[in-house]
Amino acid sequence: MDTPRTPRDEAAEYIANPRFHQSVTLPARDDHKEMLISYAEYGCESDANNPTILFTPGMFGSRYVGMFMHAIAAKNKVRVLVPDRFGFGETKNVPLASRISAWTAVMPRFLEALGIKHVALLSHSAGTMYNLNLLWHHREILHPTRPMIFFLAPFVDVAHSKVPMVLALQKLPEASFAYWNKMASFFALKASVMFGFSSGLLAQFAGALSPGNGEPSAREANMKVIERDYGLGVDLQVELENAVARGLFAEETVGANHEALTCLKKGPDALWAEADDMAMLVKKVAARERETRVEGRAALRVGIFFAESDAMTGKAGQEYFQSCWTGQNGQYECSFNVRATTIDKSDHDSVLRAAEALVDVIESVAETGMQDGSIA
Repeated sequence: MDTPRTPRDEAAEYIANPRFHQSVTLPARDDHKEMLISYAEYGCESDANNPTILFTPGMFGSRYVGMFMHAIAAKNKVRVLVPDRFGFGETKNVPLASRISAWTAVMPRFLEALGIKHVALLSHSAGTMYNLNLLWHHREILHPTRPMIFFLAPFVDVAHSKVPMVLALQKLPEASFAYWNKMASFFALKASVMFGFSSGLLAQFAGALSPGNGEPSAREANMKVIERDYGLGVDLQVELENAVARGLFAEETVGANHEALTCLKKGPDALWAEADDMAMLVKKVAARERETRVEGRAALRVGIFFAESDAMTGKAGQEYFQSCWTGQNGQYECSFNVRATTIDKSDHDSVLRAAEALVDVIESVAETGMQDGSIA
């Protein structure tokens, strides 16, 4: 008699999908040596006719973080690409000072190597700074007639959010973050803590002062929605959370140390590159969109999904980020089509797996494929 397969067995098989563990080598150029980028491809199979999302996770910039999008994206025939950022998986680390600028330069070449012309941009938490820079420097990677950029629990400068614990962490010496990834591994694998892969220990510490609303009942309700609509059983989802943690920390995660410093702006000036002043950057983007928009083409769609209680960004940070995109008295209405949504009973990390947000993003991108055949 065959031994019955357990949810843990199913999770191990699910996570071992070879499409989730790929790599591409970018040839050397004047500004960098040959570079290998490891990445995952979630959702539908590679096809030029399928619309594509480029997802940039938060502090733990690992391809594993996008695992929870796979079932939703597959049903909607959308492809989600999640490259490992510098210092994660097989992607080698780079100096702190060039982290965001180097990523901005490399991503168009990554997409080109995969034969992808256009994508919708999606980020969570600290991925905000990366995608804002991509938007400014490489607007051409967005769809020419239906451009989209989405933000899940966007992270902003603590100078605007005023989150007490983040302000306190900013005062610690840089050496305090030399083993940030090791501490995170302990909490995720040994301490039985519900760990936030996109904000890491920052959210754990910040949450101590400002508890979130990612309560178990909301988590379970979300899992039941995914089970009902996308066929992923609740028991399997629970085991996938554990499998994702094991897989992520079994690989290189040293990039998290630089990510923490980047989030806190501890190091050289202008670590966030163009996004160092988000309001000014969005103002420049708005002017460019207004000047280059062709009649009959859609304005840049900006989707923002806030957590009900965000221990990393806070209410002040959320208000600041939204105001960056709306401007004063609707001054950017001709440039952007902005929609901001607050996900009930969510916190900074649970937004990443909220079916309400993910379905909205993925179905919006899927519609572009129905209209003209592809966003790729």
